[in-house]
Amino acid sequence: MRGLIDKLALFFVSLLLIPPEKVSFETAALSVSVFVICCVTTVIDRRWARIAAAEVFLVMCIFYPQTALLVAPIAYTLAESRDKKQMLCILPAVVLSYIGSGLRMGLCVTAYVMLADVLCNRRLNFEDKDSELKFTRDSGVENSLVLMERNKRLIEQQNNEINMATLKERNRIAREIHDNVGHVLSRSLLQLGAVMAVTKNDEKMTALLRPVRESMDLALDSIRNSVHDLRDDSIDLKTTAEEILKPLEGSYKIYRQYDFSYNVDKDIKLCFIAVLKEAVTNIIRHSDADTVSVTMTEHPTFMQLVVDDNGKSSKRPDSEGMGLSNIRERVKMLDGIINITTTGGFRIFITIPKQNDKENEHEDNSSR
Repeated sequence: MRGLIDKLALFFVSLLLIPPEKVSFETAALSVSVFVICCVTTVIDRRWARIAAAEVFLVMCIFYPQTALLVAPIAYTLAESRDKKQMLCILPAVVLSYIGSGLRMGLCVTAYVMLADVLCNRRLNFEDKDSELKFTRDSGVENSLVLMERNKRLIEQQNNEINMATLKERNRIAREIHDNVGHVLSRSLLQLGAVMAVTKNDEKMTALLRPVRESMDLALDSIRNSVHDLRDDSIDLKTTAEEILKPLEGSYKIYRQYDFSYNVDKDIKLCFIAVLKEAVTNIIRHSDADTVSVTMTEHPTFMQLVVDDNGKSSKRPDSEGMGLSNIRERVKMLDGIINITTTGGFRIFITIPKQNDKENEHEDNSSR
């Protein structure tokens, strides 16, 4: 658009060079032709179009010498090619302006041609700098996005390492409690039982030892529950899923997709692990598939697990055994939905609401 404005400005300034006595219908037609040439070369920005425009203009100058006074916009068109050799195409038109209109007009035409070259080079340099600026800006935005993505991956990796370290520490603590405190309490209970057996005839001693034994039993149960909770919380769902899928490696193409955070509810983790174990067992025993897909996805209010294969002889839902029945019961206990199909292969689709959402719902119902 800037180039067309410059051409039209040069065109209208060049019209001032035409003497009033030479203004006629013929001159108007030639001026309109030059105007059309300027517009066409702006729309068709090609080398052949510029050369063709210059040739047409030269033919017009040969038959109508006064047309040479309008050479400035044509010179601008040729200067757009950045090839100084193409500017030689308008040299005959400049010469004709000297011959047909005199020295004064010829000098004005030469000045306009030089002005056209300066204006065109200035515009082209501005466009080059603008393109460089846009390229630099786009490169900066792209590099910023790449850096943000790398930082995101680095943060995720760090969080994963922290999570794994936390899980290992929980396992270690659970093992230490089980191996040390649990065994000591168990041994103390046995010794206390032996003492109570020896002193069973002494009612006073038995009365004193019975509360101690009950307290130790309560402490042992509490420690066992704590150890179980620690072990359950320290289960990494992704790592455990990979261990369950190991028997399928080599014989099946396995497609995995894990999209969940590290703080998945304990009950959901245990349920997904049990479902995946049963699914893998059924695939190995009852399916002739060669491809298995496992998808675990976390949504704002629920978790999803999808396990499917492309086998044709998978076990039918109506003939399911204890494993699938237990899975249905486990999912039902968590208020989840399970769907098992055999169309195009064996497929288990499970949706379980998050525990915190259920607790909030129960609190709302209680408040009402």
